[in-house]
Amino acid sequence: SRPCSRRDHRASRPRNESTSVASVARAMDTMDTMQVDTAPAEPVLSNVSLEILSIISAAQREHGLRHRDYARYRGYCARRLARLYQACKMKHGKGRFVKKPLVANTIADERALLVPLVQSERAWAYAMEMKDLTNVKRRRSDLRQHMLRRLKKAVTHANELATFCERLGNDQTALEGDAYANYIGGVCAVEQGKDYVGAITKLLRAKLAYAKLGVLGDQKRLELYRERTEDLADLVRFAHYKQGRTADLKAMEKEAAISLASNKVFTMKVEAPPEIEDKIRWHAMDFELKNRDARVLIAQAQDCLAKVDALKNATGHKAGMLFAKGIAFYDEARMKLNDDVEKETAKALYQQGDDEDKADRIKLTEIALSLIVKDKLIDRNKFVCDQLDKKLSGRAKKEKADKKLNFGDLARMYDAATVDYEDLMETAPMLLRLKPEDADKHIEEFEVDCEAEVMLLKARQNVALACHYVQVGNSKEAKAYFEIATDLATDAEGRDCAGEIQDEATELLKEIEVRVAKAQRKLQEADDSVTTSQSGSDLTSKVAEKFSKLFSFR
Repeated sequence: SRPCSRRDHRASRPRNESTSVASVARAMDTMDTMQVDTAPAEPVLSNVSLEILSIISAAQREHGLRHRDYARYRGYCARRLARLYQACKMKHGKGRFVKKPLVANTIADERALLVPLVQSERAWAYAMEMKDLTNVKRRRSDLRQHMLRRLKKAVTHANELATFCERLGNDQTALEGDAYANYIGGVCAVEQGKDYVGAITKLLRAKLAYAKLGVLGDQKRLELYRERTEDLADLVRFAHYKQGRTADLKAMEKEAAISLASNKVFTMKVEAPPEIEDKIRWHAMDFELKNRDARVLIAQAQDCLAKVDALKNATGHKAGMLFAKGIAFYDEARMKLNDDVEKETAKALYQQGDDEDKADRIKLTEIALSLIVKDKLIDRNKFVCDQLDKKLSGRAKKEKADKKLNFGDLARMYDAATVDYEDLMETAPMLLRLKPEDADKHIEEFEVDCEAEVMLLKARQNVALACHYVQVGNSKEAKAYFEIATDLATDAEGRDCAGEIQDEATELLKEIEVRVAKAQRKLQEADDSVTTSQSGSDLTSKVAEKFSKLFSFR
């Protein structure tokens, strides 16, 4: 029951300390032996393929950075990091956090390479969030130091990712990791504002790497890497300005290219896919197109429509599907531009600058794209009507879906095609007035061309109705519709319109003459068959009457 004295504690301390020291030594020896036994001599993974820029650009676009919401993107990175820890079985102890470092020789899951990437993205997003807050809150120096600390953390994780990509990935993945690490390092150096020469070196190295990686795929990949290259070019110009414009950029770019020459992908000669234009053209007028997604969608639409011309059998439904797919891509591009208009308009309400003018320019591009879509819809409708006309006339083979259609359906399709021209004549003058010279003349010529095109469609509609009445056997209605079609085509040919439209009207007149002659032959054959059938029925009645008199029992 007697409490322990200080002497007792002092006497018992050496024995406890010696026991704890011995246990720690034994544990360390056990850990060393375990590490020696379990650590493999070579990495478990090799030749891993990881497209870093595609991964982070998709994540940024879908989780807040379209609206510069860095807090939302940082939260997404934290949640994804927790999922990666669980998937890769990276447990950090129970209760108290014990960091489990990644070792290249022990990585058995490719997803583990995403851990330093997501960590770097989370730290970078936090730094950008702090940077935006420095413009709003006080104590800017504290926020700036916080931002710089998070950027340094992002650089550490990015360098770790580059090391793993170099050891475990293929040459393309190693180049991706090197480009990403240099990009983050260059951004951090620019924000620090101390070593602008080092920042330019890293940014130029990343720019060259991304430019080479962009040509290793299709146009969509090329456009993604092209956007990153343009951003890096802007950062290089800014850093060069802050440095005092004394550094030799060409010499530094050569040094960066020499340092990347050890990578096989960088030195490999690859034919680049055709670049996507950053503008659209309508009636000899160019409209700027800055949205990357819209540029990619328009390129895909053009590819689909180019495949229609390359089809050997263009009468099939495959051509119609390609038309529908191309127009869908155009419509999606219009939606992207509409989103940009709304975003720039909202920015103009709260910020001073040229955001309102930018919104107007994007709106003009969207209107030009809508007119291009109208043109493609008209081409699609003409194509479908022409193919159905060939099938009904016997010049092409019918398919299952076409067996229930007739000339009456074709006439209705021609009538529906004229509606697009009406919409076109309402919207087009808005853009044609922007022409520097003779805007009224251009509007008048455009309206004359549209009216001539509508006349030709009406003429073809009347030809279809005439063919319908020829099949029914109504010669008077058929003749009347053929005459209306001839008058419309003659009127279109005599108008002061484009030469292509006049040539089309001339060909239509020749076609009408051929169809009239064919219809006359068909109606004549039908009349002859009716006369023959009537004469045969009269002879049969006379013979029956004679037989009835002969065998009469009266």
